[in-house]
Amino acid sequence: MNTYPANELLKEHDLIALSRVFPPASRGQLIIVKNLLTDHRANFRSYENGMVSFDIDALVREASLKGSYKTGERIIELVSAGLNLQALAKTPLRIPMVGKEPISIRL
Repeated sequence: MNTYPANELLKEHDLIALSRVFPPASRGQLIIVKNLLTDHRANFRSYENGMVSFDIDALVREASLKGSYKTGERIIELVSAGLNLQALAKTPLRIPMVGKEPISIRL
């Protein structure tokens, strides 16, 4: 279980990590991951006292079913990089699917 504050947003270094882990050809997988993380009814997510906890093993299994095995591996890579998964769920992102433009926050 990984626990994160419920009200944080992604920072610039997090966007760099996202752009590295999800290059343009795989950004569809990022959309799958973001949709999974925002599902408040998911069994791998729990909320208590302003903190959100994710069961990473269950999240990886679900992502592998909805996307591919590589999608699950990318989640593990994000967790290893210290990315706040709740911030990923909460932050509105601009996700370019082609070209070399990095992922950015949508305003």
